[in-house]
Amino acid sequence: MLEINKEAIVAERITQNNGSSFGNWSWTRPPNGRVLNELMELNNIASSVTLSDKPDSWKCTLDPSGTYTTKTMENLINTLKLGGNALSTTIPRNKLLPQKVYIFIWRAFQKKLPVRFELNKRGIDLDSILCPLCEMDIETTDHILGLCSKSALIWKHVLDWWAQENTLISNLNDVIINNQAFALNKFGNSIWKATKWITCYTIWKHRNLNVFSKKVWSPASILSEIKTQSYSCISKSLRKKKSIMWHQWLINPPFFVADPPHRVGIG
Repeated sequence: MLEINKEAIVAERITQNNGSSFGNWSWTRPPNGRVLNELMELNNIASSVTLSDKPDSWKCTLDPSGTYTTKTMENLINTLKLGGNALSTTIPRNKLLPQKVYIFIWRAFQKKLPVRFELNKRGIDLDSILCPLCEMDIETTDHILGLCSKSALIWKHVLDWWAQENTLISNLNDVIINNQAFALNKFGNSIWKATKWITCYTIWKHRNLNVFSKKVWSPASILSEIKTQSYSCISKSLRKKKSIMWHQWLINPPFFVADPPHRVGIG
């Protein structure tokens, strides 16, 4: 593989004298016309450049440290795409969940899910913009994931399962923010949030099955899938630290997450 010494290339092309830098070019034929004007502009720029004896390097101006990180770029994209919303700077990650669930929530919060209201805004001709499940209101992201009577029934079952009867899920902010009706430790908050995100993902999945495959909407089977999927995701993430007892997870997840992590679910 050919290796190029960048320092040598720069040093050969730039000559420094009395604090000023000048271009030291090598041409097959002298430049003329527009190319000559561009060369003169380049020489003017180079004259103000001061080279150091340090190796060439890349510097990211997005971060004060000068180091590029994916987190910095993510924050920039969220800020540009989501504007001044209180939650727009970033959507907190949850390491207990697979990437596809996080991406789904991220898209939903940006109003990028293909719900009928958003499709209609983009000029797509639809027979109806009403919710395909309840057919009572316009299908927005908040509606299909929380306000729809079918979705609300799923949330009721999930909240009953977690003993959170006094918690309200009516929009995506309620899903992202930990608005639990009882105090949980950091470990418990992560698991409760993971359960809520998986619930949204599962509701959207079955919404699509209903729309495109005419699958019957069954709250009991959806709740069972939410319990299984959340158990599977959380178990895989925690497998090196502890195991979750399936029967306890089904009956009383708040009890499971109430104790400190090192005391929970060993079995």
